[in-house]
Amino acid sequence: MKNEIIIKKIHSSAKSSIRGEIFQTSALIALIVVVFFGFLLSTVLYYSEISKARAVIERTNRALNLFVEGQFTEIINTIEVLEENKEIREAMTLTKEAQQRILDGYRSIAKVNKNITYIYSGYENGLMLINDYTPPPGYDPATRPWYRAAMATRPETSIGLPYQEIKTKEWLISTSRALKQSAGGYGGVVAVDCSIDQIADLIAQHGEYKTELSFVMDRSGKIIMHPDQSLLNKSPRELTESLQHYSNGNFTYRNDNDVECIAHFSRIVSTGWTVVTMVEKRDVLHPVISKVLFIIGLTGFIALFLGFLQSIALSRRLSRPLVELASKIKDVIAGKALSVDEYVYPNNEIGIMAREVGKLAEEELNAKILELQAKEEKYRSVMDLMFDPYTEVDLSGNFIFVNESMCRNLGYAREELIGKSFSLIVPADEQKAMFTAYNTVFQSGEPNKGYSHRILKKDGSIIFAEVSIDLRRNGRGEVIGFRTISRDITERKRMEAEILASAVTDQLTGLHNRRGFLSLAGQQLKLAERNKCGLLLFFADLDGLKLINDKLGHEQGDNALIEAATVFKETFRTSDILARLGGDEYAVLAVDLTEENSQIFTARLQSLIDARNNLENRRYRLSISLGYSFYNPESPCILEELMASADKLMYERKQNKKSVDSHTDKGPVRVSRGSTDQIIPQTESQVNGDGSRSPEDRLPQDGPWKGPPAGQRGQ
Repeated sequence: MKNEIIIKKIHSSAKSSIRGEIFQTSALIALIVVVFFGFLLSTVLYYSEISKARAVIERTNRALNLFVEGQFTEIINTIEVLEENKEIREAMTLTKEAQQRILDGYRSIAKVNKNITYIYSGYENGLMLINDYTPPPGYDPATRPWYRAAMATRPETSIGLPYQEIKTKEWLISTSRALKQSAGGYGGVVAVDCSIDQIADLIAQHGEYKTELSFVMDRSGKIIMHPDQSLLNKSPRELTESLQHYSNGNFTYRNDNDVECIAHFSRIVSTGWTVVTMVEKRDVLHPVISKVLFIIGLTGFIALFLGFLQSIALSRRLSRPLVELASKIKDVIAGKALSVDEYVYPNNEIGIMAREVGKLAEEELNAKILELQAKEEKYRSVMDLMFDPYTEVDLSGNFIFVNESMCRNLGYAREELIGKSFSLIVPADEQKAMFTAYNTVFQSGEPNKGYSHRILKKDGSIIFAEVSIDLRRNGRGEVIGFRTISRDITERKRMEAEILASAVTDQLTGLHNRRGFLSLAGQQLKLAERNKCGLLLFFADLDGLKLINDKLGHEQGDNALIEAATVFKETFRTSDILARLGGDEYAVLAVDLTEENSQIFTARLQSLIDARNNLENRRYRLSISLGYSFYNPESPCILEELMASADKLMYERKQNKKSVDSHTDKGPVRVSRGSTDQIIPQTESQVNGDGSRSPEDRLPQDGPWKGPPAGQRGQ
């Protein structure tokens, strides 16, 4: 049975022909062309249609957003103006004539603004002011949804409460705002109702796609405007969950019928609502499928036809000569006598040609090798004379040549480097990046000029080098390794570091300057938001700097600024960001803390200030006003808001301190020492504003502070 199988295989192989193989190859190429172009065209058309659909629904969404924004911005402005009207707020205590004036005003506003259906106000005593409507007996406005919604959101405006008017069955949106009484508290609500029929008509209009649909959701996720009024006040769970996972407006989700939809959403700034526009994906892809099938069919027919023509042409031009050549080669191998008339390429001529060509090729190759070796020696002699370090490495990264400059710069002998990996001179933390740079040159075939990295010398010291990497090729153009030329840029790096440090450092105190603080603090704020950790931002002011400068001289003023900086360094941790923002202003950003930790820092600061002020022979008393703000990761804000809040608190404490000083007759005191009167700013630093001291709680520490100075604990 085994022999039979072998015979069948041999028999099958004997039947194969060059013409048949050419046809099979042509057919396979045609099939590959069809599959490739079919896939390519399908992909292009798919993404083109998806992109087009997203553009269409985004355009529709933007137009609807602008329309709703414009309509409700006007209504919000109207209701805010009404809330500021004293007569409307105090309507419960007014006469009938005054209440009628209010109603006349409501009627005038509704007449001017066609978007407004009703304007009315209700009060806690049951009073209801509304035109053309008589409340039924026992009607209490305080129990109505629009009244409760306004009270729940006071003092802000309640927007987007949909309801169906009982008489006309018309759907309306109620916008309401609580009315604050002159005596305090809230005693009523003013509301504006507008029809959503116009918006619903706009939403119901179909665009380019039959299934295109838009609707509006409020802040809680309830639908408040929809062409299908049965969906109003409902919160589709799948849609709400999808919105939480996307931030750029585009998203996909499955609707209640488990149909995949392409959608886009945007926020209405004035109301906080979400406008959603969607279209079923199958509606978008239906024309794509038809186009793809047509193009694949057309491409397949053309490819098969061209493949057929190609197989005929190649068979006529190649198959017969190749068959004759194969026959002659077999006869030569078999040792048969050949007749010149029976074949195209006589055996003796083919054999002689092959031998002669092989011999000539070998001689030429040897000559080229010798020539290349001579050129290589000359080339490397020139490389040895180069001032810049030059190396050659193989594809494994091992040195095969280094010039004298390279050895001299790194302190190695040539034999210590040849055959070793270039990782020998590259620090461990930079080896991965270096291998990536070499691999990029290998993959792209383009040189990498100006790549800079650190180089490890034999004595362990580090220098910076700027390296150009290029490929090495043999005579056949094959890549056999890399060549590099480097230049020592250590001094340039040092100068750049000095320039960079001076750009972000305050020269007097050594702290960060405003530029450095804003940059580092901004980065830290982003990390805090991502890692969900709290921050404390302190804003400080050195009290009495102008007085020190005027009375004791600017040198003493500079000493006071430096001393304040030293106190801050001793108070806070090394991981905290300390800065002198300019003049007598300082700022500190303390990371990974809670708001309660602020009292610990203020206690530290006060202890260090008291210790310094108790020293003998001081020409001035150190006094610092301090304010802080807390960054809550659950309610993130921007850096400018934190700084403004801390600055405000610092200013209030500074003013409180001045007030205390004026009542206690504390001020600059003249102390006579010898024949010189010295001015000592005598304000005591009340860091907590009320003079209290905070307990020494546990606080994350990575700095030098170990508690209050000796003699100050427990005070």
